[in-house]
Amino acid sequence: MKKFLVVIFIFSTGIFFAARTGAQEQAPVDYNGEVIVDSDLDGLTDKGEQQIYQTDPGNPDTDGDGYLDGTEIINGTDPLDAGNPGNVAAQNVSAVLEGETPWIWYLARVAGILGFIFLWLTVFLGLSIRNPILKKMISPIYSFDFHCFMAALAVFWALVHGTSLLLDPKLGFSLKDAAVPFFSQTIFVNPNYLAFGIMAFYMMAIMTATSYLKKYINHKFWRVLHFLNPLAFIFVVFHGYTIGTDMKNFYAGSAFLFSSFLLVLIYLSSLIFAVIRRFQKVSSESNYSL
Repeated sequence: MKKFLVVIFIFSTGIFFAARTGAQEQAPVDYNGEVIVDSDLDGLTDKGEQQIYQTDPGNPDTDGDGYLDGTEIINGTDPLDAGNPGNVAAQNVSAVLEGETPWIWYLARVAGILGFIFLWLTVFLGLSIRNPILKKMISPIYSFDFHCFMAALAVFWALVHGTSLLLDPKLGFSLKDAAVPFFSQTIFVNPNYLAFGIMAFYMMAIMTATSYLKKYINHKFWRVLHFLNPLAFIFVVFHGYTIGTDMKNFYAGSAFLFSSFLLVLIYLSSLIFAVIRRFQKVSSESNYSL
């Protein structure tokens, strides 16, 4: 589990660093109200590559000289000319990056990724412990306290993801934009897609809080509340894929969808096993009564 989290952290950090140079485009770019996307993670936004630099938004190194397009732009070299490589000293690049780095935007992106990871782990543990195939592998490391802790981490990073947007002056988010579903009027985000994320956060918070208070709550009521878990996950997937900047990258988007589809398969298999057990129990009771 620790190795898995380390890999995800490194991946998130890579996305974080690669996106940083996107703020360095010197000429104005017309995004037409669309989400800012850097598909090839070369440090230049897709629109910037198309409208200003004429580089390939699907290739991080358009001229194939071994240097990212964004690095060459910062260095003052030509990303379209392999004979003019971007081999300026690294400290010069760092000096430029430190000048205008939109830290809030990157924080929101990394927090969103981490929130999804911990939510995925929470749902995975909950499903696997009830799945006959996976239970043998999960039981040695499973505990209800650990399950609750994963859920709390998911809520924490989701909270960081949402509240950090309030600090981004370019988005101009208000508290109501981030807290009330379907309220947002910002041109940068579709309010319907945003609403799914907000509602998912509230469901996650309710389920986490009631898990820590389980001994004070009626068990049947607690179980009913936890049927919100699959719904919250579906809302998060829809929200993340439709509004997430990193989802426009093929590899990040594919990993996001594959991991989500894997949970769907586990859920369906668990449901099938539950139906089979129920049928066997009813059949056994019927035979006993005869």
